[in-house]
Amino acid sequence: MVQRLLIACLVLAGIIGCKHRKDPGPLTDGTETLIENDVYVVHSMIYADEKPWTTSNIFVFKGLGDTIWIYGSGYGDFVDPCGDCNDNNFYLGDNMHGTGPATVDVEQVDSVITKIFGRNRDSVLLQFIVPHYHNDHINNEFVDAFHSSFRYPLRSDEKIWIHTNDYYGATCNEPCCGTQPCPDKKHNKYFGVPYLPAWKPEYLALFTKMGSENDDCDTALKSFTTASGSWTITKAMSTADGGHTDGTVNIKSFDKKILIAGTKSKIQCPYPDDWQFVSVHGNIVGATTGNE
Repeated sequence: MVQRLLIACLVLAGIIGCKHRKDPGPLTDGTETLIENDVYVVHSMIYADEKPWTTSNIFVFKGLGDTIWIYGSGYGDFVDPCGDCNDNNFYLGDNMHGTGPATVDVEQVDSVITKIFGRNRDSVLLQFIVPHYHNDHINNEFVDAFHSSFRYPLRSDEKIWIHTNDYYGATCNEPCCGTQPCPDKKHNKYFGVPYLPAWKPEYLALFTKMGSENDDCDTALKSFTTASGSWTITKAMSTADGGHTDGTVNIKSFDKKILIAGTKSKIQCPYPDDWQFVSVHGNIVGATTGNE
C-alpha cells in the first residue's frame, strides 16, 4: 500500500504535488546545519544558463575519535564550460557550469572539520560514502583536494565506501564506461559516471565494496557512530523497482528519525511518516517530513 501511494505521488507531483511536499524557496548555497556540532551540509551549486539549477549536497559527520564521515562529493572541478577538461559538460552540455573547482567545496568541508569540530587535519581519518556512482556524488578531484590542497594525510585506513552494484560505474574511468549510446541519459545506465579527470591509482585503491548484488531495499550495509548516536547505511530502491541506480545507498538515524536519501527524484524505500526526509540534492531547511 505504501509503495502504491509513493508511485501515485510521484506520478501526480507535477500536477498537484505530494501532500507532504514543502516549497523550499530559493536554492541554498554554502553550509547548512543538520544537527548542531554533529552533522553539516555543504551545497555544491550548478547553474543552467547562469540560473541556479540544483545543488549536490555533501554531508559531513563528526565521527568518533579522529574519524570524519563524508557522504557525497559535489560537482568537482566544474567552473567554466569546457568539453575536454571536465566530465560534467560532456554529459550535461555547454550551458551548464558550477561554482567549483572542487577546492571551493572542500574549503567549506575543511572549515566544518577544523573550526566547528575542532579536529586537526594531521590526524583526521577520512571515510567517504558514495550515495551513487554519478560524478556529482563521487569524483577524483573532490577526494584529491583534501590531500593535494589541504594536506590531509592519505592514511592506510582511509576508505571510499560504495555499494558493490555501483563499484564498476564509479571506477571505470571512461565516459559511460565505454558503452554506447553515449552520452544518452535515457538509454545508457552509465550516463554520468566520473572519468575526467581520471582517478589517481592511490584513490582507486580506497574503494571498498558494501553489500551484495541482490540486496533488498532497506538492507543494512554498515553503521557508524557520531556524538548524536548511530547512523546506518542502507540499500536504496533498485532500478527494477523504480530506483536511481542499483547501488544507491541512504543513511538513516533511527534515534533522530532522519533519512538522508541518495537520490531525490526516484522512488524511495518506505519509511515512517514522522521522519525527516533529506536529499543529496536541494535545500535542507524546509526539507520534507514524510514520504516524498
